[in-house]
Amino acid sequence: MIFNNKTTIQMNRKMLLVVFAGIAISFSACKKNGNSLLTSPTNYADFLKNTEWVGVLDRSGYHYPPPCCLRFNADNTITVYAPFWFNNGGVFVVADSLKGKINSIDSLPDTRTSIKVTFPHINDQTIYITDRKKLIGISADPNKPPTFQLEIFPVNGVSVKGTTWSGPLISGSGPSSGSYAYPDLSTISFLANKNVTSYSRNGQPIPAQPTPQFPAPGALEVAYQQKGAMVFMSGYKENGIIIMDYFGVLLPSGDKMMVHSGSHEARLPNYLQTIAWYGPIGVTPIIIKK
Repeated sequence: MIFNNKTTIQMNRKMLLVVFAGIAISFSACKKNGNSLLTSPTNYADFLKNTEWVGVLDRSGYHYPPPCCLRFNADNTITVYAPFWFNNGGVFVVADSLKGKINSIDSLPDTRTSIKVTFPHINDQTIYITDRKKLIGISADPNKPPTFQLEIFPVNGVSVKGTTWSGPLISGSGPSSGSYAYPDLSTISFLANKNVTSYSRNGQPIPAQPTPQFPAPGALEVAYQQKGAMVFMSGYKENGIIIMDYFGVLLPSGDKMMVHSGSHEARLPNYLQTIAWYGPIGVTPIIIKK
């Protein structure tokens, strides 16, 4: 087919209009999405959005590896929920979460995904994800162990409502043999009809205000809150009738929960003990659904 100069000029104008229209649409989409890494049209970024990952922090500085929950947010950030503490030049800092900024997401030749993140206090981290199931955080400092090791939590979640939990029975011939590990949470029930927990000992419910002379009617009930894989609840210590805060993180199976408390009253193992009164020393406490 033969074109004259006039026809060629008209076609070139049409092609330029199509190109400029495509650029305008692309620019508009980027502006609308804020040019976000997690809203870019890539399969992996879409997969990451709003996922939860559960596991433990490195044990360094702790009595045991404490529970941890990590969430990918939709704004290029990651939030890690855990009982953090830091010594910054002699200043003691306690935090229940850290929020980091995602700098890049890359595919590696070995099929893993590498995510560069900057956090406060723990600085630059590289997160490696394997098979979209396992996640590990590595510090920029090669002399430090992995910061956290996690696995993906089910997208549909797991509810604790209407369930009862206890620590495992301690076996062996020691002084705590036959008793429940982590007794503050043995036995803890999450009521089915309201967001409270109740407790029992030796098969009997703990009354609201237990006194030998005037046992109060009804069971002791304490409010709790579940946010995805995380459970914010209370433990009960019968010696002194003490209620203390606990942080729980469900495992993907839904029938086990890692727990931690910052209270000095909490009956949890510590590395100063020579006898495992409350559970295995150095091991992350886990309660089990009954």
